[in-house]
Amino acid sequence: MAVKPKYEVDMAQDENEMRQFIELLQREQITSYIEIGARYGASLWRIANSMPKGATIVAVDLPTGWGGRSDGQAVLEACFAELRARGYKAHMILGNSLLSETVEKARQFAPYDCVFIDGHHSLAAVTADWMNYGPMGRIVAFHDIAWQRKLNWHPTRMRLEVPILWNRIKERFRHQEIKCHPTGQDNGVGILWRD
Repeated sequence: MAVKPKYEVDMAQDENEMRQFIELLQREQITSYIEIGARYGASLWRIANSMPKGATIVAVDLPTGWGGRSDGQAVLEACFAELRARGYKAHMILGNSLLSETVEKARQFAPYDCVFIDGHHSLAAVTADWMNYGPMGRIVAFHDIAWQRKLNWHPTRMRLEVPILWNRIKERFRHQEIKCHPTGQDNGVGILWRD
């Protein structure tokens, strides 16, 4: 039996949350999508394959991702090669999402029906991604809106501060939250409509 590539199996999002998010995007009939923080491309792969052929798919990520993965770029390149072979207009942007030259590369393919922000999770970084990429999209979604510090969380591990920004901005927009974790304290996708 052939081993599936990481972009088909190594998804950091909750399966039920991703399924509901994809159903929402299909109802919204999106045909252009950008993901900030694609990792191995697994969530991007699933979302892209739910879109019509010819759709524009863009990802922004560091060549090795935030975690310093040595195989990140190769896996993401393979994902994009397969998406292009399947008839998508797929564009991979390798670079720090916070740098102006990376933002400008992404702007070349804008506007987007949906911007999915799942890059670096510090408050400063997620706020910068919101300010830089949010205006490019009709719909903007954030991953990890439900994260809460666990009692056993190791103090040297980075705190996920996405909920801070999400709770500051969500009431200004029509929005929806998808939270499937049993405790309601992990993962979560927040979606807002800018129109």
